Amino acid sequence: MRRATLAWVIGLLVVVVTACSTQVHGSGTSGLPPLASDASLSVVDDAHTDFDRLAKNALTDVITYWQKAYPSISGGKALPALQGKIYSVDDIDLSAAASNEACIDGDPRNIQDNAFYCRLDDSIAYDRVGFLPKLAKTYGPYFVALVFAHEFGHAVQQRLGISASESSIVRETQADCAAGAFTASVLNFSAAHFRIGSAELDKVLVGYIQLRDPTSHSADDKGTHGDGFDRLSALADGINHGATYCYSADWSKRSFTERPFTSDSDYASGGNEPLAQVLDPSPPPTGGGLQPDLNVYWKQAADTINKDWSDVKIAEATHPPCATNSASEFGYCPDTNTVYYSDDIAKKAYQYGDYALGTLFVYGWGLAVQHQLFGRDLSTSSALLGSSCLAGAYSENVNVAGGGRSFALSPPDMDEATVAVLTMVGNDLVFGERGTTGLERIGSFTKGYFGGLGAC
Repeated sequence: MRRATLAWVIGLLVVVVTACSTQVHGSGTSGLPPLASDASLSVVDDAHTDFDRLAKNALTDVITYWQKAYPSISGGKALPALQGKIYSVDDIDLSAAASNEACIDGDPRNIQDNAFYCRLDDSIAYDRVGFLPKLAKTYGPYFVALVFAHEFGHAVQQRLGISASESSIVRETQADCAAGAFTASVLNFSAAHFRIGSAELDKVLVGYIQLRDPTSHSADDKGTHGDGFDRLSALADGINHGATYCYSADWSKRSFTERPFTSDSDYASGGNEPLAQVLDPSPPPTGGGLQPDLNVYWKQAADTINKDWSDVKIAEATHPPCATNSASEFGYCPDTNTVYYSDDIAKKAYQYGDYALGTLFVYGWGLAVQHQLFGRDLSTSSALLGSSCLAGAYSENVNVAGGGRSFALSPPDMDEATVAVLTMVGNDLVFGERGTTGLERIGSFTKGYFGGLGAC
């Protein structure tokens, strides 16, 4: 977040989760279709490690999905098979076969800690000893399937003749959407080697968001994949709307939130607003400006529908006085029209960046909007998803580079908001899941961001 008189700031994202309980071959799942035996996909330099087994199962399921889905986006044409090979690579001991892969081109640095589709020879390669196996252990096996689903999304682009000259962020988020379309089939139990539920998928997405690009220092950076919000919103669209949506002609017209820092001082500051400033409800320059801006924004919105708005306050408390959950350390109480927070939960949220904490306040104001303007029950899943949508609409309104506002977001803040929506909002210490998933909250946040208040 930034005040108009301060440099934009960058947050440090540190996310640690336990391995998810995704079902893969070898583990039974009562009541679901049986899992297939391990795939026998041909892979160059297959070392028959656990990761190679996982990669072959993932790629087989992804290819099988596209064999069924491709005719719906290609005018009925069948999916052309890969003309190149699939390579399992040891980046420490590069084999002669792997060296000949066109995008590796003899240099192990080109594949180190990576997996990619190579347009030059229509091949797929992955590093079996780099960070992908480590991420699989942290976030679960479906994380690997999601990565390969993204890479095969590029192979689909090649088959459809989507130009390599299209901007990188368009191509990369389209591949994220393709990964989402594949994920929908897995959620519907259509994949042979994977089963995953929505709760486990949320944990996988926490890992996936870490594959985002860091905020660039240059507007000339053409190699971007998109920030975390761009990537997860594209993936959610694939889950919700399917392959035909991902590969429609309108994808290239998609709006994105990623933007670079605009000066050396912005980049070099590397600093969020101090925690005390985020929690200070005074107007700038004393306070950070978020809470006053939220009250101005919602008063203006209330005026448009001829409703009265009473400014929301914040207060520190170990436990919100109206909370029914004894664990709660953050919440909105209608009777006092106040958002309460504990010092501990503020610090926990702030470690993900100032707007991660800020997003929790934005959600609190969203509950206030639903109470004050519409008299809604605030304890339901609909109320939490409604706040997600309203938070997205507000975030779009302040995600600007200037315009004379006293408060605006910094370039990394949408990443921080995405992490908060995915991991913090549903925590029992904050608002609780209330029957929602992180993916559903991201989807609702996205709807508000791109659709505005009218979509909420």
